[in-house]
Amino acid sequence: MYVSLDDTYSILQETTKIERLDSSKDSASVSNKFTTYPQGFLIQDSYNNPFLPVRPRPRIDTSKMDLIELYKRVRENYGRFSMDYLPWHFVCELVKDRYYVFNTRPVDLRFPLMSKQVEKKKELTENWDAVTQLFMKNKIFDISEAIHICVIGDSNIDIYTKKTYEKIGRSCIVPYLRYFRLTSGLFQRTFPLNLGKKFNINLLTKFVKR
Repeated sequence: MYVSLDDTYSILQETTKIERLDSSKDSASVSNKFTTYPQGFLIQDSYNNPFLPVRPRPRIDTSKMDLIELYKRVRENYGRFSMDYLPWHFVCELVKDRYYVFNTRPVDLRFPLMSKQVEKKKELTENWDAVTQLFMKNKIFDISEAIHICVIGDSNIDIYTKKTYEKIGRSCIVPYLRYFRLTSGLFQRTFPLNLGKKFNINLLTKFVKR
């Protein structure tokens, strides 16, 4: 199931009683939007996140709505950043027996950090995997110019079903490949950053068709 931006924040504010931060630094103003269009898609999990890791929990994607816990942890861990929205455009998780994609950031709004900001942080870079290191070293595109997809949990231990890949492909990638008229294929535009061995990006291919 796909949950719109407005519905996502209605759920979060109703459940947590936390009001969204109000700041021009993360508002949907022209200065915070993509300069032309997003350059690609960066898929990460929340626990091993290469830019904004969320620990110690949620580590396992349970059948309850862990987005609520994620929202609280981001506010606690990264409250120094002025963010109206969660940093990722989409957050994916299993709730009861269904896989959900929550739209958590306007899709035309840039990720709140730039590559040069995270490259300076040793506590982040020393935990990057080979794919993340290569992506950053080659400067394929700036992380602020990508659509970010966050899968709740630790991709070294979580289990992903066919539905996981189907939801990510059909809800988070295909519509925006078409909408922004992005050229080239999935593997030229989509990068798994710090994802563990349990997540198989190759399984996305059958669900990413123009």
